[in-house]
Amino acid sequence: MSINIPGIDIDKAVKNSGSYELFTELLGDVYKLMDDKVALTQKYLADKDLHNYTIQVHSLKTTCRMIGAMELGEDFYSLEKLGKEGDLGQLLELTPAVLDSFKALKPYLEPYAGQNYAAHKVFDKNKVSGYLKELLAAIDDFDLSAAEEAARQLMAYDCSRELSEELKILDGLISNLDYDEARALSMQILSGL
Repeated sequence: MSINIPGIDIDKAVKNSGSYELFTELLGDVYKLMDDKVALTQKYLADKDLHNYTIQVHSLKTTCRMIGAMELGEDFYSLEKLGKEGDLGQLLELTPAVLDSFKALKPYLEPYAGQNYAAHKVFDKNKVSGYLKELLAAIDDFDLSAAEEAARQLMAYDCSRELSEELKILDGLISNLDYDEARALSMQILSGL
């Protein structure tokens, strides 16, 4: 299936995310987190909380670059620099248009959001432990494609409801690039196995 999304460089995106499959998965992940990220960015700006605003736009810059939206990534980078400089006036003026451009991607990403991985492997403690360790190593190396792949493998196991819920949360953290929280949860799951 050929992907044609305005403002997205498919070749760069596939290179950045590691494979075509991971790229399309990432498009679905971005679709799911988009509304929350936009709302948080707007809230921090309205509250004049430039510290957390800058963290959000930094994350959005990385997200855009990962999916090949290079120009949008640059726009978020500009907002990040203004946030670090504490230039509230410029941020109030420029942020709405950048967020609107980001939100304009939403209808193009929606088709990729429905791809789910159904659990189909019988639970194997050693294999699940192994994938959690791979995930931790990938987080430590900031290797997004390896982290996504390990999370995808974990989601394929038929686990207890409690463990399934934890793995879903972990998968969401990886998708959101919340590596510190993902690392803590991975350690917690690992010690509980």
